[in-house]
Amino acid sequence: VSQSATAADTPTLGSAPSSVAEGPEYLDLATLRTSATQVTQDTNVATASAYVAHALSDLCFVYAAREQTLGAAALAWTRRAEKNAYGEWVSALRMETRLGAGHAAWGALASGSRVAAIASSESLPYMAPVLAQLAARRQPIVVHAAAQSLDDASCVRSDVAGVFASLHSRAVVLASASAQEAHDVAAVAHAVAAAAQVPVVHVTSGAFDADDTNSVHVLSHSQLAAFVADVAATQLEPAEAVQRALSLFHAVSGRTYRMLEYSGSSDAETVFVALGAAAASAQAALPSIMQESRTGVLNVRALRPWDHAELVRSLPASVRRVVVLSATNGADALLADVSVAALISGANIGVCGESVLDASDADIANTMRTALGLETVNEETEAEGGAEAEAKTEETSAIATPDASLDTALALAKRLAFPEAYATQLTARPDERTFAVKVSSLRRMTPDSYDRNIIHIEFDTRNTGLTYEIGDALGVYGSNDAQEVREFCAAYGVDTNALVTAVKDGRSQTRTVYAWLAHTLDVFGRPSKKFYSALAAFATDAAEAEKLEWLTTPEGAIDFKGRVADTVTYADILLEFASARPPITHLVDLIAPIKPRHYSIASSARMHPGSVHLCVVTVHWPTSRGPRAGQCTRFLDALNIGDAVTVSVKPSVMKLPPLDAQPVIMAGLGTGMAPFRAFIEERAMRKLEGVNVGPMTLYFGSRHRAMEYLYGEEFEAYHADGLLTNLRLAFSRDQKDKVYIQHKMRDDAELLADGLLANDGCFYLCGPTWPASDVKDAMVHAFTSHGGVKPTEASKVIEELKESDRYILEVY
Repeated sequence: VSQSATAADTPTLGSAPSSVAEGPEYLDLATLRTSATQVTQDTNVATASAYVAHALSDLCFVYAAREQTLGAAALAWTRRAEKNAYGEWVSALRMETRLGAGHAAWGALASGSRVAAIASSESLPYMAPVLAQLAARRQPIVVHAAAQSLDDASCVRSDVAGVFASLHSRAVVLASASAQEAHDVAAVAHAVAAAAQVPVVHVTSGAFDADDTNSVHVLSHSQLAAFVADVAATQLEPAEAVQRALSLFHAVSGRTYRMLEYSGSSDAETVFVALGAAAASAQAALPSIMQESRTGVLNVRALRPWDHAELVRSLPASVRRVVVLSATNGADALLADVSVAALISGANIGVCGESVLDASDADIANTMRTALGLETVNEETEAEGGAEAEAKTEETSAIATPDASLDTALALAKRLAFPEAYATQLTARPDERTFAVKVSSLRRMTPDSYDRNIIHIEFDTRNTGLTYEIGDALGVYGSNDAQEVREFCAAYGVDTNALVTAVKDGRSQTRTVYAWLAHTLDVFGRPSKKFYSALAAFATDAAEAEKLEWLTTPEGAIDFKGRVADTVTYADILLEFASARPPITHLVDLIAPIKPRHYSIASSARMHPGSVHLCVVTVHWPTSRGPRAGQCTRFLDALNIGDAVTVSVKPSVMKLPPLDAQPVIMAGLGTGMAPFRAFIEERAMRKLEGVNVGPMTLYFGSRHRAMEYLYGEEFEAYHADGLLTNLRLAFSRDQKDKVYIQHKMRDDAELLADGLLANDGCFYLCGPTWPASDVKDAMVHAFTSHGGVKPTEASKVIEELKESDRYILEVY
């Protein structure tokens, strides 16, 4: 153990306290040891947290870097041989702050000791690697970190920059401001560490008020020990442990804390987000500012664990702007977290940062007023001898510094703060123009008892910029099932909320792990042999690597074909070959992207302004591994009214003839009639406008009239009106002999020849591929029997019609 101890620091049982330990700020420990209830005593921030650390630990290490007064109370109590809440003596040791600081704590934890540390923010970057290792091994330690450091003139200044270094360690990070909060949050921190078995960093306030003495309601030794035991009775995950500790602390003390604490207007449009002392100053300024503006303050009590969704839920629904009060001159992780939360949520919330580094209460109040467009207030300060305090509201500069980012979140914050410099695009799909539409209607068109589930979906396109033409297709970007993604992430051992930046389609893209796997990568799709071969390079087990390679060889062809038949997915393979664990950045390259599924639009924009309709059949099939479902149709079938969907528009060859009077002959099978509904609606609108429209013939085929006569009532109405001149229906299984559309077409040979050859009509076929050749045969029969075309010339005539866009097939 490396330590730097002076004679004054050396523990001597029964020795009198040194001068630094004199005064009321060091508490009456004798009373606190014997009391069964809270005791009101005068103390300061540093001593309030040190008291809890002393009461709940056996060893307390002090990492003060250059600031030698930090940890004075704990060191003094060691010299006086004061016992902790468990009746045992506590050793407080001043340690050297250097790279690897914290290894002494690691050794103490291995011996079973209860361990705490008192550190300056300046010391935390040196401790971060050890904290990360302790977190990985689920070892509990509480670090009470004062948000302060020494400047070049050896003056104490506020500093939370070092705190952000601990965010990489996966430690829980809690913040307090006043002496009362320092005592309370310190107790919560020790309880969380015990319940979750992880390191906890408790950030106390900085230079301006750390030494101010105030009356504090202090929990006695017995209360502290009982509280920690109660919280730790059940081992919990960190987020659950924080929630439980805050709830039980209210029961013990009567004081209420939450992970995110909002105060202010319920209809605020601008909210200030801050941490620790900056949050306390902002809350103090709030009452006077609220008289002039609807605003609020969100106090971040728990910086880690961080919940993007909970931050957005904590804000009033009316919020349109969030201003992060940044108390560091480096890259601000809080600004990054808030920016990412707003981006992921999809909420229309702008995020910016304002620097309040070394700012007084008056400075912070004026920063808030300036951000709200209010007149600043000049106040006299004691330090200036009556001089006016000038409000400084310079914009956070660290985000513009290329090397200032601490992690991917901060790199993302730079791109959000300076979109022009980084060519930032906030888009779900950077590879093509997309639109976010919402489901306005969704209904099943076939009976629940029927084995084919065909759905009609309507999307609200108002205020999205989406426009479409008759015959266009709507590209739908389906997401993978949320529960399956979370289950895969848990099995694969990755954090769904972790941010990952990777290059995809030639662009650097930043998304959470969940977003990559749910919305971007086709992880539940079927891979090619190339994936097996590439995955083999990551396998650490020789047998698994060999099998992966073998599956791509001729010898493994039968096994590989069986996997294809069973629709074995990327996820299946990654979990089957457990030793192959490519990081997410590599999976971005290895797994094919989710491609949009294009569906013919089943509506006319003229008849349905601000809306686009689809007709889709869901796809399911059995395999030896269980039932499988089509990725996009499963996504569509699970939608609810109001859900947002990312879509694009793709032009199609399915266009109405250039002249309204030209005959239109349409043949649709099942959902293949979707574009023809749009055709009919478009001509219906033109007819209402007084346009003379030509004859329309629809051949529609499905299995049963009672089960899947899609839009049947509409077509019957158009037929009765005369717009749909001929309605030919072929329900293949409603009679003993199967009847298909090609049979109906063969019966209408004269009508087809007249419409296409004599009157320059257009023919369209949409649906599965299999009837295309039979339909062509029916057309050849029509042309040769009633069109004067020689049998040897019929195929040539059809090719000519195709070349002139009058014989159009859209089959799949």
